[in-house]
Amino acid sequence: MTRSVLPTFTFLLCTSSFALADEITWADLNADGSMNHRKMDVAVRYKRGAENFFVDNPMDAYDWSHTSVVRNSLNAEVKGASNSGKIASLQEELRPIFTAMPKDSDGRLNNGTARYALHRHFSAKHGWAIKGLQPAGAAWMASLSVTPDVKDLTKYMIPSFLQDQLLMQLGMAGFDLRSLAILAATIEHLIQAEMKSILYTTFTTLGLPIPGKRTAREIVDILDTFMMVYAFGLNLDASMLSDVNLARVHLQKSHSAWPQLQAYAHEVRKNTFATEELDFDQLLKVLAKIGEGYVQWQGKDCKRAKDELSALPSYREGRVLVSEIPDSHVLGRRNLFTESAQELEKLGVLTTASGNDTAAQVIVPNYVNSQNMCLSTSSFYAACCVNECEDLLAKIERQVAAPAAQPALLTHVLAGLPGPGLSKILLKELDDLVVQSSGLIPLHGRGLAGWMSRAFPLECPAPHDQKVTNPKTPDEWMERDDAVADLEEMMSEIAVVLVRYTTMGKNATREVYAGVYDHSAVTDVVRVRPFNEQEQEQSQRVWNFIAMVFRIAAMASMLGLVVIVAKAGLLATNPGKDKGSVLGLSCDKDFV
Repeated sequence: MTRSVLPTFTFLLCTSSFALADEITWADLNADGSMNHRKMDVAVRYKRGAENFFVDNPMDAYDWSHTSVVRNSLNAEVKGASNSGKIASLQEELRPIFTAMPKDSDGRLNNGTARYALHRHFSAKHGWAIKGLQPAGAAWMASLSVTPDVKDLTKYMIPSFLQDQLLMQLGMAGFDLRSLAILAATIEHLIQAEMKSILYTTFTTLGLPIPGKRTAREIVDILDTFMMVYAFGLNLDASMLSDVNLARVHLQKSHSAWPQLQAYAHEVRKNTFATEELDFDQLLKVLAKIGEGYVQWQGKDCKRAKDELSALPSYREGRVLVSEIPDSHVLGRRNLFTESAQELEKLGVLTTASGNDTAAQVIVPNYVNSQNMCLSTSSFYAACCVNECEDLLAKIERQVAAPAAQPALLTHVLAGLPGPGLSKILLKELDDLVVQSSGLIPLHGRGLAGWMSRAFPLECPAPHDQKVTNPKTPDEWMERDDAVADLEEMMSEIAVVLVRYTTMGKNATREVYAGVYDHSAVTDVVRVRPFNEQEQEQSQRVWNFIAMVFRIAAMASMLGLVVIVAKAGLLATNPGKDKGSVLGLSCDKDFV
């Protein structure tokens, strides 16, 4: 932002609008009284009910977490770690992957290696792809500065934030097994807290009391509402009971997967508790079971994609001609293979540079493990296809128990893996992967990843140079340090996939809400960057003067709008509605 030599004051302006939503603008007030207006970056609409399904990112309302919640969860796990059975159990679960990871001279993992180990842990345990563990963008910045004024963090930055906070508390430069277990426990704690928060909001939106048992009819309403939030991003902060009911009617009429989702949730309930009536805590256990099984339930489409691609006539060694792949539509399931040539290139699933090339082939495991097969949830994880190659790698790691292996040992271990026997030619190629200085073969390098893709062509993705959304090799998980733009690009890809699912290919429509309420009441939320230190100091120096200008402007009504002063670029808004760069800011008509 260009600034004058003269003092410049920064305001947030909440202006009345005749459009679909109130409008937030960012303005600089110059010393001469002139004002430089511009709209804030990356507007995110908060809409009610089914209309929320058609926004660019239906999960945006749930992809933020209050910094105090994150810090408190971490502090609770750190304080209880010394006598926590959960931490001890997690240490044993993490020990094999920790032992196999490359470490520093003190026997500790660096930030990237710790994130990869956590990814493998949660993927193997629940099938969860934890948001922010991916090697893209700001989630993998070397350091993450979050001032005390920051109120909300995007979930895609929380793992790095947790790492920085924990290392600071422990006074360490890397992660041992115990601190890695504390990180895993904190993420589990946050997921549990998120489920509890969604359930509480569901109760209050439906007008149900928290104490006591709920009837069978009420439980149906609770589970249906939860699934609309969890799988579709229904924004309860902006919705009333009538909006929830209309959203359910919309799904019943237009979304072919809704009956199966309902049936899945209610089947989990029956398998968890035999009784017809449940209290809040019992329902919370049901939601936890739904989250644990959701990836496997969605994973039916992963197997479907793999089976349909490998059954095509041109299939050879994990590859199939793009020109031969038809769209796949199954009632109640996701639409598959509908991507354009440009989208396939971006996903890193092609053998050539252009999907328009008649010889272009799709690499089957790359497609199955691409971002396009993931579905975001309102929790801290996405439901992606389970990478079958990671299970094979885990078997190797357990037997080698080190980051690298002698060629003879690795050959012996690989020969014992399940599946068709490996040819002598393939096993001989392992000699080319030996690092001359050590005489060992790294388990997590690009070389072995490429070998695994040739040996297990339907299970193991091939290494690819596409930067953002393609399946990563372990060393890419552990070493990459990209720009912030990469993270935003990845989040954009995630949103595109989700909105395809929420709409099931249908165009956005407001007919479901015709005549129900005034659209001008819908709220916009805008994400902005935080100020740097110099801007924060300037804001501190002029704070008193800004407050005086605010009072004068309000009394004179010269601008015909309400001026809200933003200190250090942050604004404390209604509970649950505050965000800022690493967060965002909300502005409601009901604010003042």
